[in-house]
Amino acid sequence: MLVAAGATGRSTYLYWLPCRGSMLRGSVINYYVDVGRKFSPGCKQAMDGDVALVVPWTSGLNLVAMALLGVAWLTLVVGLRWRWMTKAVAALPGLATFAVAVAGAAAIGDPKPLEYSPPLMALVMFLELLAVVALVWILVWQPEARGRHIGPRLVVVLSGTTAFGFVHLISEYFTMLRFSGGNGDTPIGYGYLIFATITISAVLTVIMTLRAPQKVADAEPHQDDRSRP
Repeated sequence: MLVAAGATGRSTYLYWLPCRGSMLRGSVINYYVDVGRKFSPGCKQAMDGDVALVVPWTSGLNLVAMALLGVAWLTLVVGLRWRWMTKAVAALPGLATFAVAVAGAAAIGDPKPLEYSPPLMALVMFLELLAVVALVWILVWQPEARGRHIGPRLVVVLSGTTAFGFVHLISEYFTMLRFSGGNGDTPIGYGYLIFATITISAVLTVIMTLRAPQKVADAEPHQDDRSRP
């Protein structure tokens, strides 16, 4: 997940590089700047989504990030001692995320913009729904996952590994639109919130994973004390 976050951040940075120095011009933060003179031709091209026929989240680096996120969730599912039926349903978000990356890679070179690929968009639109189904299924079929340690960790990991889903994308679009001073199809900075979501999820996952063994170790002496006559 951390590598995926790095790839997403790098991809978004490179995409918006033509807008460097004018990211907040004309926005609610810096509205006084002359709208007609604030953006370079390269920046306007990026806002129109005409950079290599992609929008930020469909670049090559982000396709790699999607694949890594899918593998991250699948690795977690395979590594846990769950029933095979639980694993089969829980794997769906990871498989869908990986499939989005494969569909995106297959569409590279297509003269149409990548975001209009029907298979890609169909998978993206159902990504978070599959995550919710998987989470509910896990909580129902694996009682041990309802505890305060495992449950929140699953939510955090799923939030990061489905960061390229439709709900995340549309939420970021309208959020960045409020801070964008441009008038193109893509608001300036679109992609950075996805990068932040993956990064925060990855860091929280690392922290919770490192703290979990310590909590178990701290609980064991108390259990021994209660077992004494």
